[in-house]
Amino acid sequence: MHALVTGGAGFIGSHLSKKLIEAGAMVTIIDNLSTGFDSNLPLESEFRLIDLTDNDFTKSLPRSITHVFHLAAQSSGEISFENPRYDIEINAISTLELLKWSLRNRVKKFIFTSSMNVYGQVQDKPINEDCLVNPESFYAVGKIASENYIKIFSDLGLNSTILRLFNVYGPGQNLENLKQGMLSIYTAYILRNEPVLVKGSLDRFRDFIYIDDVIDALIKTIDYNKKYDIFNICTGTRTSVKEALDALFFTFNKSNYKIINVDQTPRDQFGIYGSNKKAKNLLGWQPQIELKQGLLNIYKFIKNIEKT
Repeated sequence: MHALVTGGAGFIGSHLSKKLIEAGAMVTIIDNLSTGFDSNLPLESEFRLIDLTDNDFTKSLPRSITHVFHLAAQSSGEISFENPRYDIEINAISTLELLKWSLRNRVKKFIFTSSMNVYGQVQDKPINEDCLVNPESFYAVGKIASENYIKIFSDLGLNSTILRLFNVYGPGQNLENLKQGMLSIYTAYILRNEPVLVKGSLDRFRDFIYIDDVIDALIKTIDYNKKYDIFNICTGTRTSVKEALDALFFTFNKSNYKIINVDQTPRDQFGIYGSNKKAKNLLGWQPQIELKQGLLNIYKFIKNIEKT
């Protein structure tokens, strides 16, 4: 296998690249390092500094690629409202160009990370893949556009799998970005000894999925042979913002930590958690890490860095 990982210098992409290398794959990473870091790049990987918004970026890709993991994205709904044109270029047009290149070069498998955000505002119940999509941010619109492009190219012969990721968290998440990743944002405030800024009600709820479980799902898609399919990657556990904060404060020994509550980000989902039955039944995948253990892993990771 020769895997192409877009966004491979980022949080999820770097974890995936390391796992693929451990499994014996050749890995080529492309990234513009706008949110990722070159320190995340595995030494055994080939890295190419490429911006997916550049014209003809696919000309720089090696033709020996057998599997494409398309993870690169502008993944903040809030930021998507600040620059919707860039958002659609990086999140949808780049996908279209990469699909054209993959079909032309007879790539064996195209794997794409979509988002729970495509569902929009939903009822307080586990959301499955058959639920209607109702994107309410430019970010979500870009993801839906990409999903539809992928469906068309799968009809043309490109074997493709889409994973709709819920709230991914874990060690190594970018703590400098305060507009992406709910738990990493809250953790960053704690590490700065600043009050935690919470945008919206503490009754909002999410489905937090640990990074190792996400990587396991990505790896399991490699051998999934259906021409086109979509899977939720989630725990199926409903966790309110208040419950998540309480668990985070407990883990970091911060009792009675100050919270500043402000208005919710415009058009942000109030609450969502998913059903993962389809991924369990067809991929043989099941999440292993509960929130309490995942937060403890983050705490230990940060403390080990502070010691060095």
